[in-house]
Amino acid sequence: MKYLILISLVMACSSEQKLSNKAKDLEVYPNKPASCSVVGKVVGIDKAGSKELALNHALNQAADLGASGIFINQEVPNGNKMQVYATAYQCE
Repeated sequence: MKYLILISLVMACSSEQKLSNKAKDLEVYPNKPASCSVVGKVVGIDKAGSKELALNHALNQAADLGASGIFINQEVPNGNKMQVYATAYQCE
């Protein structure tokens, strides 16, 4: 019984970070785009340590800023937590 409670707790604490409809159209730039405007900095976080879910979190934030894509500045694993630091750009 205590294992069932533990599993339920772990499942409740790990939030699945789905990509929003606006974020699905964003690009992840391999290099800093030269002729684009910076619209902000974003930090994607996943407490379960997933790089993909942290990236989704960052893309969702960038979409809310009106960005067309992001450049990943740094990926930081910290124990069970993954953080993705990125710059959001608007390119025409």
